[in-house]
Amino acid sequence: MVQILYVLQQMLNSVQVSVIYALLGVSFVLLYGIGNRINLAFGAMAMWSAYLTITVITILLVITSWPALFVVFVGVVCAVLNVGSLGFVLQRTIIVPLIKKPFLTLLIATLGLSIFLEEFMRLVHSSREKWLPPLFEQAIILVPAAEFVIQITWMQLGVFVTAVILIIGLLLLMKWHRFGQIWRACSDDLKMAALCGVNVEGTLALSFVLASLYTSIAGSLIALLYGSVSFSMGLMIGLKTLFVAVIGGLTSFQGVVVGAFILGFFETFWSAYFQIAYRDVASFAVLVFLLILKPEGVSQRV
Repeated sequence: MVQILYVLQQMLNSVQVSVIYALLGVSFVLLYGIGNRINLAFGAMAMWSAYLTITVITILLVITSWPALFVVFVGVVCAVLNVGSLGFVLQRTIIVPLIKKPFLTLLIATLGLSIFLEEFMRLVHSSREKWLPPLFEQAIILVPAAEFVIQITWMQLGVFVTAVILIIGLLLLMKWHRFGQIWRACSDDLKMAALCGVNVEGTLALSFVLASLYTSIAGSLIALLYGSVSFSMGLMIGLKTLFVAVIGGLTSFQGVVVGAFILGFFETFWSAYFQIAYRDVASFAVLVFLLILKPEGVSQRV
């Protein structure tokens, strides 16, 4: 009985992690699906947002007497606006000029940007991790068994609900809204879409800004979920985002959500039953194995 309850708790933990990966994955697809280019700076942008979220929340808790929920909201909004603005600047200065250049050009440029953002945070914070004060840590008991209690905190529940709403909202946007229809047209054939009168540059710009917003929200939710942030987390977030995107087929929003849940469940159960130090090694080994079995990913449909 204890083992069953323990597995159920790990499944609950897995879902919380998976929705964060899904947010990062759909942001990757928003750019790659239309421009066929990989942006390696998404992980660093999420890290940047996580740092800003914790910093703003910590400062507000010290200098104000605002309710904790409002403080968290303000911290997330400040981080999202900052990184969203950063995304707009990057779109105008890097993405647009390089999107039509050879494939490696934008890849190297965004890799350099990722290193810049990480090194900037490392220098500003003297290589130290930043920690969030405990907030909304009260446990919600889901299964009050005597052998093993299945629970979730209010913070974890808030992060989960927010991520799910955003993912569903984007899926509905891409399926039913005019922007989604235009995006799919550009994804199918960029040149033909331009010949048909579609504003390709405007669609690309909006896609990247939207991707930046989703990345920043994912970074903020990571900070709230784990309560800490490190400058070095940007590279690993970027690689895991690429992981779920590749497994999802690179251009499929539904597929990337599936890839996110594959990674989230694998990581959580590995951490629960094996040495956590080897978790990332095992995760990328599984990526190689899955690509051997299914090189095109789980889905190729947008």
